[in-house]
Amino acid sequence: MSASEPEFIAAQTTVDRPALAEQLASAAVGSRLAACVQITEATSVYRWEDGIEKDAEQLLTFKTTAQALPGLQRLIEREHPYDEPEFIVLPIVDGSPSYLGWVRDSVRPPADDS
Repeated sequence: MSASEPEFIAAQTTVDRPALAEQLASAAVGSRLAACVQITEATSVYRWEDGIEKDAEQLLTFKTTAQALPGLQRLIEREHPYDEPEFIVLPIVDGSPSYLGWVRDSVRPPADDS
């Protein structure tokens, strides 16, 4: 990782059911691809197939490391039911040293992450 790449990131996706949100969050934390996942109720307004849609969704925010990102992205691609799932990555440029240390210690991507 270069000096310009953040060590810590927040990745986001949305799903349409609370149970699915909890399933994805548990899978990410259980496999040590994320230290924490926050689930928030959200309303999404978006363009789909030439129309404007409005849906209640669950927004998942995964707190993790850049090193674990490939594994987390594969998990979302494999388990997400949407035709075009949201998956965005936001850099964490600063934070509480003790919290970020906890994230680092909680996330252990698989050794073979190629």
